[in-house]
Amino acid sequence: MPLRSIFLVSSRNSQGQRAHFSIFVPSASSPSIGTSIHVVGAPIMGYELEFRRNHTPSVNEEPYEMISIGQVESSNIVDSSGEGNLFVDHTPRDNLEIAASQVPPPPISENFMAPVNDSGPMEYVHRLIARGLIGEEAAQIVQSKRDPPTHGIGLQLAVRRLA
Repeated sequence: MPLRSIFLVSSRNSQGQRAHFSIFVPSASSPSIGTSIHVVGAPIMGYELEFRRNHTPSVNEEPYEMISIGQVESSNIVDSSGEGNLFVDHTPRDNLEIAASQVPPPPISENFMAPVNDSGPMEYVHRLIARGLIGEEAAQIVQSKRDPPTHGIGLQLAVRRLA
């Protein structure tokens, strides 16, 4: 079976903000388009897993970094049909997405000022490794991109006080 690269996409609006992670699986026919696997939501509302199909990361408004985390046999990936418009769905279609669906998204947080437990991406990558879908180096790559638990937590002053 041919191998396909998959990527960690890390994005943030500012350096003071926590990074948002997704896994990008490029389409075999058009590598600039593919499926992004990530959770969306907010601490006070909770989160849900989302598959963004026919997604083009380069159209993201916020700056991002895309890092290869390894290769997966193409038999474990189901591409979206055609090169149509972006759409979101919540139903896993392949082995990568099934593994993602088995990692519970973060629950509602009663204290949004508390340090963040963003272990979901690591847990997901460890599931992929345990199933033999990706090499162990993927865990080291993802871990190296994580923020410290208190980064981006707390209220920021909207206006600096004059001395």
